[in-house]
Amino acid sequence: ADLKDFRVAFVTPYIAGREAWLRQCHESVRAQTHPCTHILVADGEPNPEIDSWDAQHIILRRKHDDWGDTPRGVGAASAVGQRFDGIAFLDDDNWLEPDHAESLVALHERTNAPICTSRRVLNRLDGSRMGLCGNSDGEAFSDTNCVIFFGEGRNMTLGWPLVPEKLHAIGDRVMWLWVLRSKLPRAHSGLATVHYRTSYANHYYEMNETPPP
Repeated sequence: ADLKDFRVAFVTPYIAGREAWLRQCHESVRAQTHPCTHILVADGEPNPEIDSWDAQHIILRRKHDDWGDTPRGVGAASAVGQRFDGIAFLDDDNWLEPDHAESLVALHERTNAPICTSRRVLNRLDGSRMGLCGNSDGEAFSDTNCVIFFGEGRNMTLGWPLVPEKLHAIGDRVMWLWVLRSKLPRAHSGLATVHYRTSYANHYYEMNETPPP
């Protein structure tokens, strides 16, 4: 089958107040060399402008305040219901290289692995590049923005709202633990195709920089 027919959805939870970052996030999905659908999920604070974007817009009328985990689960459920072949996630402050989806769809085609991951680039809050992240390696850990779930792996994307309440702040690590426990085959591209805008002090220290306030 033509890989271009392989349908991929990116789910982005968002709240109001990050319009410029959200626009960059969305434009990076639109710019993918592999056609993708963007599903944006408002967590109680919708941006009406999004209704005019080339995207699907889901509005949750109640704010959940769980670091985006419930909106991720709702968006994933919609993607599963629409029978997307691959389901990925992209935070509203991050963005993608144009070949991100294409490289991971090709990796899945070669390996048939239901969990496919990439590397990520760490960026300062102004979007400037710091360097490659040494932690998101597709083995010990993979940032949620770096994963696409295919085949039977798609069922795992429905688990976001089940992250324990006290662990929502590290929900990506909980999800990756579930991935490891699932024993589903994994494949790692080794390509740094995700740009991660970081506000975590440890990332700056790792790059020998002083963290922002």
